[in-house]
Amino acid sequence: MKSFSSLLITIWLLQSCQSNNLSNKDLKIKAADTANYTSIKWLDSLKDIGNVPAGKTAAISFKFMNTGSKPLYVINVRPGCGCTLADYPKEPILPGKTGIVKAGYNVHKDGQGDFRKNIRVTTNTKEKTDNYIFFYGTIVKDTLSENKTK
Repeated sequence: MKSFSSLLITIWLLQSCQSNNLSNKDLKIKAADTANYTSIKWLDSLKDIGNVPAGKTAAISFKFMNTGSKPLYVINVRPGCGCTLADYPKEPILPGKTGIVKAGYNVHKDGQGDFRKNIRVTTNTKEKTDNYIFFYGTIVKDTLSENKTK
């Protein structure tokens, strides 16, 4: 029975090593294994997106590099508020390669003034598994759209 269990585990490991598209459960297992930890360097973790017209969506991207010797897995991305959506690479980022976390900030049509938002990125990294990236700017009234409706 013990050898049968070992065989199943070996087969599972071989299959998961061959597949680049891991499930969220598989990613969490890999992230918990400190033998798979690597390093990340954010090439831009703070972005000034400038003036954003009220009622519009701003697109933001954050670039990072795997500076370690093991594949880098982005396990989860969680925006700090419901007005921000984020997407991330589902495949491992190999050592020396780069990846991008993309975000969209939906500005309320009645909003105005300065804002600062964050996104938590969970990875299999040595220093810390939760990395925070930030963007900020100013919501401005969309006068062009208002003039068209008058």
